[in-house]
Amino acid sequence: MDDWRARITALPDEQRTMFEGGTLSQFFLRWPLTASHPTFVGSFYGLLISLSLLGPIVFIQSEAGSSAYDSLRSWAFLCLSLLMLCGIFGGVSSLTVAITKRMPIRLDHRRKFLFPIPFIGLVLFSIARIEPDLISLPDQLGWVLLIAPGPLYIHLSYAPRWRLLERLSRGLELDEQPIKIGKERELDSDLIEAVEENHSEE
Repeated sequence: MDDWRARITALPDEQRTMFEGGTLSQFFLRWPLTASHPTFVGSFYGLLISLSLLGPIVFIQSEAGSSAYDSLRSWAFLCLSLLMLCGIFGGVSSLTVAITKRMPIRLDHRRKFLFPIPFIGLVLFSIARIEPDLISLPDQLGWVLLIAPGPLYIHLSYAPRWRLLERLSRGLELDEQPIKIGKERELDSDLIEAVEENHSEE
């Protein structure tokens, strides 16, 4: 087990939850910290978007009279572009968080709103390209809804959490405030006795 994982396991529940995050963050943090850098997580999100666009792109290209090879080549170029774009977003978030030292934001209550947005974007993109007369919406809206949730999650939640864990792995203090490993401090015994004595007198 990595040293930072052992240190997190020893933390109180509240602090451990802040470091581990939700299900999605825990999935990425199963990887080594180098492989789970926000840049790579952003690129992974770009790959997921690309896979979802494979069907619509091939269909659109075939309707335009392109061969299967040309369709796959167009998709491959789009895939590389999205990998680079989302990776850059992740890298910028990592640099920004390193400068601002912002703490992670948990998205538990907002996840139900963020989760369907890429699917809505995929539907709008497909309709705008395949049936432009059905809904008069620019396909740029579909692109924004497809791409935005991933970088937003990385910037608000994942990149700050990764920065904290990376500092833990190097044995550093967190922004001049050391983490107390183990159980919460017990109250002073004299204070407990004084409180109990006052309570018995009442």
